[in-house]
Amino acid sequence: MKLFLRATRVFAAALAAACPMVAALLAAPAVAQDQPLTVDMTEVYRVGGASAREEWAFFGPALQASFDGAGNLIVLDGFNHRVVVIGPDGQLARVVGREGQGPGEFQSVMAFAVWRDGRFAVPDMGRSAIQVFSPDGELERFVRMDDEDRPVSSALFRGEIRADPLGDRLIARGVDGVLVEMVSRRNRRMGQATETQPGADDRALETLDFSGDEVVQKPILQGWRAPRPEPGLSSANQEDWARVVAAMEDRYFEPAFVWDVLPDGTIAWSDSSAYAIKLASPDGSVIDVLRRPLAPQAVSQRIRRETIAYHIERLDESSRNPPSTGLPFLTPDVEGRRRRIQERGFYHEIPVVLGLKATWDGGLWIQRRGEDPWLEEGPIDVFNANREYLGTLPAGDPPMPAAFGPDGLVVHLQRDEFDVPTLVVSRLREE
Repeated sequence: MKLFLRATRVFAAALAAACPMVAALLAAPAVAQDQPLTVDMTEVYRVGGASAREEWAFFGPALQASFDGAGNLIVLDGFNHRVVVIGPDGQLARVVGREGQGPGEFQSVMAFAVWRDGRFAVPDMGRSAIQVFSPDGELERFVRMDDEDRPVSSALFRGEIRADPLGDRLIARGVDGVLVEMVSRRNRRMGQATETQPGADDRALETLDFSGDEVVQKPILQGWRAPRPEPGLSSANQEDWARVVAAMEDRYFEPAFVWDVLPDGTIAWSDSSAYAIKLASPDGSVIDVLRRPLAPQAVSQRIRRETIAYHIERLDESSRNPPSTGLPFLTPDVEGRRRRIQERGFYHEIPVVLGLKATWDGGLWIQRRGEDPWLEEGPIDVFNANREYLGTLPAGDPPMPAAFGPDGLVVHLQRDEFDVPTLVVSRLREE
């Protein structure tokens, strides 16, 4: 055996010396090879859509959904100021909340968080408080924000929050600075506030602790942001927010900040163009990094042209069938959006990672960019709870779930040509 290995090394060395190209290949770093993975997906039920028979199943345009440990699907329908709880059989269990100012009622809600025991918390910007509900839908706690130093209730102005599995806390992504500044200026004009302390920004996470009489914010971690010049908001015309928003908008392919929370409280996130999924303890200390040898792709002139053409095509399609809001001031400015698509900048390379989700048992699904990087979904790498790479699912088969539940349950959000949402609950089994 030793003689065979020595002979093999001698042959490789001789071949490399005779062929420089072979030598270069032998010295090149390894490139990741995907291990094909498939799953069997069986639909359990679907609710919603334009053809829904039950009144409770007519959902507004913006939904968030999550499972509890009993397999109930809990849905935040912020447009209709309610939370809908759907049993494992697809039948209505209860509707919680309505528009109003009384106990358990909502004014302005964007996101919610669900614990495995069935409790859920709903931050309400309109009431400057977090409302916490029991598994049977009863209001347990109404905890106000301390708005003396935070006049825009920035802690509640969130689209991404998770339930902390370790206690009575929420883990929240920070607020985009331009949104805070817009609300702050409005308040100053109305004589309501002079200063704003927004807390964590949109590339950071913090906890919202509601165990006491008031919600307490505490920063956890700060993600990386690609350097770029920022516009001077203080000198911008108050009425010229379209220019300010356009200047602060992420460039095409600028690395996103994507994150989730695992069942043991570990936080997983990606904030760069490399394949580097950081794992942090609940206090934000990095404890591990998941990597695969996949490199970012340079942005070519062809990619620039085809990316702009793709977004123009989508804009034209949506303008032919605009969603009906019933609100004239929400009519989209098609020409303005077209101009922003054409003038928007480009980051110099295409990030490998597009999104990530934690599974019910503590694994991770990591979605990558596809062959056409302007499309919104690519292949999905699957890691188990031991941080081991199991394989890669092909793009769109299945798409990334909106949420994972017990016993292989997942939910996907589908929309028809009129943007009417349908929730599809399925059961996954790895093959």
